[in-house]
Amino acid sequence: MTPLLPRSLSGRLILLIAGVLLLAQLLSAAVLLADRGTVLYQATGLASAQRIAGIVRLLDPMGPDERRRAVQALDVAPLRLTLAPVAWPPAGAEAGDSRGVFLSGVLGRLLEGRPLRVAVGEPALAALPPGRPGWGPGRGMGGMMYRHMTAAGLAPPGRAAFLAQVQLGDGTWVTFDHRLPEEIFTWPWKLLASLAILLGATVLTALLAVRWLTRPLTTLATAADELGRDMQRQPLPEDGPAEVARAARAFNRMQQRLVRFIGDRSRVLAAVSHDLKTPITRLRLRTELLADEALQEKYRGDLDEMEAMVRDTLDFMRGTDTAEATRPVDINALVETLQADAEAAGATVAVRGSAAAPYPGRPLALKRCLGNLLENGRKYGDAVEVELEEAGPELSIRVLDRGPGIPEAELERVFDPFYRLEGSRSRSTGGSGLGLGIARNIARAHGGELTLRNRPGGGLEARLTLPRPAA
Repeated sequence: MTPLLPRSLSGRLILLIAGVLLLAQLLSAAVLLADRGTVLYQATGLASAQRIAGIVRLLDPMGPDERRRAVQALDVAPLRLTLAPVAWPPAGAEAGDSRGVFLSGVLGRLLEGRPLRVAVGEPALAALPPGRPGWGPGRGMGGMMYRHMTAAGLAPPGRAAFLAQVQLGDGTWVTFDHRLPEEIFTWPWKLLASLAILLGATVLTALLAVRWLTRPLTTLATAADELGRDMQRQPLPEDGPAEVARAARAFNRMQQRLVRFIGDRSRVLAAVSHDLKTPITRLRLRTELLADEALQEKYRGDLDEMEAMVRDTLDFMRGTDTAEATRPVDINALVETLQADAEAAGATVAVRGSAAAPYPGRPLALKRCLGNLLENGRKYGDAVEVELEEAGPELSIRVLDRGPGIPEAELERVFDPFYRLEGSRSRSTGGSGLGLGIARNIARAHGGELTLRNRPGGGLEARLTLPRPAA
């Protein structure tokens, strides 16, 4: 996955919507600016064509001296006039341009068939009289913005919109050089500001909408996480949009089925426990009636082993039972209690570190989980160390011993029911092989995990991680 993408669904949706909107706004702005240049060219060209026709009618009946004085008076930007001859066609002029055809047609109709020549584009400045004010390259912010827009294709190339020559009645040619002001092609800041406001409003609306639409997913994920801790949690509200209500109903039905399943299993376990204890008790009574003491002792050992296996099997199957209520558990006090019990039995247990706050869990289940880990370490190591550490959002409890360890290939198999390492465990020291499985079931029922690894220098480390619920 690309690391630049947001991890959350809402973040990715917002990024996608904002990116598409921004691209659409940029393309719309480019189209608007390009059309704006064409419209401005046509509008100013039409107005200039009407002015040219009026000037031609004014100059046509005048004499040479009077005509020169009139030209000097009318020579005002953006429409410049000159009676000086100009080489035709001017260097750099565009031939056959659609704008030239448009202007030639308009001028032709207004001038009623007079000889006319029109060129569109930037004519060579050498072809025009030098030193004319306002005919040089544009400067300032307007000129700079215009050049950038021209390079980007958003403004017509050439500051001179067109160059036109009209022949008067006496054969004199009048040259009209019309130059669109650079300022009209600068960035339309109001239009761009409007587009920016529209983009911001749309992104804000998308943000609120995405948050609103993805909130049910967050609620569903939180409920699924809490379900592993408390099967009796309150059902989800079945409201909102149809899809959300349907998902909530499906989740609530799943929770109800799980509660019924666990309840049925608990009742079956209770019945099995009662039914098995009764024949074992009868066998014990009959064992006591045996006259052969050696045989009697063998029967007692078999019955003790059978009773232990039944008890451990029931405990293993109850490992994920959530009938016990969840409440804050003082882990420090719990570990101290287990430490005192182990030391009373002759073991050496050292505790380091502490939990920063009580952990919300099932007290008896957690006590059995930690008790099994301590018992496992005490059986296979002379001393046991317990380390408590707050690792970010997790509570980490490590139980360390210096026993023989476990082969790497067997680190996961020891969690299987009734699996015991050959040669290192017997019924007297190794139990039924269910202790670690029960401990892992309890850890996972709390949303955590139990893992084993061999310690450098010998020994085993059992690491119990319990996630703290988000505040």
